[in-house]
Amino acid sequence: MKIIIIGNGVAGISSAEAIRSKDKNSEIVIYSDEKYLHYSRPRVIEYLSGKVEVSRIIIRKEEFYKQNNITLLLNTKVVKIDPQNKKIILSNGKEDNFDKLIIAAGAYSFLPPIPGADITGVFTLRTIDDADKIISYSRNKKTAAVIGGGLLGIEAAMSLKVLGLDVTIIEVFDRLLPRQLDKDAAIILQSMLEAKGLKFLLPKQTTTIEKINNNLKINFKDNTCLESDVILFSAGIRCNLKILEGSNIEADKGIKVNDYLQTNFQDIYAAGDIAEYKGIVYGIWPAAKEQGSIAGLNAIGEKIEYKGSIISTKLKVVGIELASIGSIEHGEGIEIQTKQDKEVFKRLFIKDNKLIGAILLGDTSQYQKLQDIMKTNQDISEL
Repeated sequence: MKIIIIGNGVAGISSAEAIRSKDKNSEIVIYSDEKYLHYSRPRVIEYLSGKVEVSRIIIRKEEFYKQNNITLLLNTKVVKIDPQNKKIILSNGKEDNFDKLIIAAGAYSFLPPIPGADITGVFTLRTIDDADKIISYSRNKKTAAVIGGGLLGIEAAMSLKVLGLDVTIIEVFDRLLPRQLDKDAAIILQSMLEAKGLKFLLPKQTTTIEKINNNLKINFKDNTCLESDVILFSAGIRCNLKILEGSNIEADKGIKVNDYLQTNFQDIYAAGDIAEYKGIVYGIWPAAKEQGSIAGLNAIGEKIEYKGSIISTKLKVVGIELASIGSIEHGEGIEIQTKQDKEVFKRLFIKDNKLIGAILLGDTSQYQKLQDIMKTNQDISEL
């Protein structure tokens, strides 16, 4: 049996590892449009700051592929999928046939359709190549603006600060990390980041970007503006769905998958940032890893059910520990328990004696334990 995996990220590599754990004989071919071996996308932030070399964020070296008898084709872009004839078409016109296909082609950084967003000096950050472009352009620059106060935006802002830039974070919501933190926690985090030298403008909606002399000018809806040498958009991701054109593989925000990570074609699976499960595109590393493993096992007939992933995130900013797990919405029937002192803020969200969410700021030592409690749906009145 020949299994083709499109994508060498965490979902693709986890698929291959899961297959090899049970099946030593099937042929595995991985196609990647990047030039690098499998690397940690979350650690691109560290690379941007200059703290690590590329070699330090490579997770699977050449020996891994050799030892597991996996054919890896780098710098090779898959542009079309033909499910009826069970083949893929490459950008160079070549074709390859499969018995099973796992689509783990990931996503790209979303650049909002704002006039001026395509001007030189405006960037997004997702890959090592993206980081290289930002590092190169930022030399001898003084100021940077990060549009987006989410997890990646904050981490990127700190990396730009380490590069020696004066950094301002611009957020359209009235608080940082609106999906991961409630207002109380967001206020504490902002003050901690301000103490590290970051500046903030929020809520601010960017309307246009223009070049004035050698500077970039960001105009806001409230008729105010900010000038900056470098602009980095951190506005979320969009699934790489262009690959599906003409394939009849069903998709909405992402490729629609069932409880076995199957698409509407039984021999084609999807996992990671490109997959949509019950209306959710998770877009986080742990979910991509979990989906990849399950898709790989199902591709070789194991029949493992996927039940969704717990949405959880950790912030990796020097000196600040932060974790958010599950739902952090305030509402009817939700009990909130808070423990707070100068250095630590912990808040649990409980419904019907079940833990549904948690925020840990300043101390994340209970992160895994709380995740396990949520995963196993324990009655916490007994804890």
